[in-house]
Amino acid sequence: MKTDFSQVYQDMIDSVRHSKKYRALDLPEDMLRDLLDQSAEISRNVSELKNNFRKSLHNVIAPYLESIDYEHEIQKIEDLFASRPSQTGISAYCLETMAKHASTSERIPYLEAFFKTIHEHIGSAASVLDLACALDPLCLPWMNLSAGANFKAYDINNARVKFLNAFFEHAFPKATAIQQDILLNPPQEQADCAFFFKEAHRLEKRQSGATRILMEKLSARTIIVSLPAIDLRGHHSLENYHRALIDKAIADKPWQLQSEKVGNELLFFISKEPQK
Repeated sequence: MKTDFSQVYQDMIDSVRHSKKYRALDLPEDMLRDLLDQSAEISRNVSELKNNFRKSLHNVIAPYLESIDYEHEIQKIEDLFASRPSQTGISAYCLETMAKHASTSERIPYLEAFFKTIHEHIGSAASVLDLACALDPLCLPWMNLSAGANFKAYDINNARVKFLNAFFEHAFPKATAIQQDILLNPPQEQADCAFFFKEAHRLEKRQSGATRILMEKLSARTIIVSLPAIDLRGHHSLENYHRALIDKAIADKPWQLQSEKVGNELLFFISKEPQK
């Protein structure tokens, strides 16, 4: 008979919310409960539940832990826009801030080529969903979107979401950031395309087959997935492994796949539109 741990869930959720390690992220409760449910499946008692939950939480959240002080960055945004910066000044701030986050920092050397390649495939999108976005929305000055494009960014780190909305308010008023667990609650909005950059392999660690499930539920015409071509230390190629991940995610689907390699990233363009 499976043990019912539901009575201790709230105490464990409160513990996460008040912990020094996680409190700044203000994580969604539905995500924490989902991780607890998964941990409960393999736990025989409360002690095991706490240990399994701690491991699961770390595996999912570790990539979100960083040293960026988002409250300080919001103040920097207010100061920047009070000075009425040029587009060059806004772009310079974006580059400076992206350099503080590993994923976007790696992309800076080939940033223009990255979005030029995307533009060549999809043109100037009028609506974009940026999934598990991290600081990718700071790439907006390089995205070549349609004028007045609708841009929605999703992330589980609420401090980051507040920061992005402060930036959008001044620089891209048609954009908005939303705290949302895209695995439990995939966005339902229709869009020209969805960005899913450097996250599919992490989502698979949380739930095997999650990339396929997410793609099935999205209403975007084109899903653009990026994955690392090499490991973080630059020692081992990940191309075959990550190409296999995408092949598995779209197996038996009537979708069209194209791929490119730009810098250290593999780009996969998955069209859900019927082939003409």
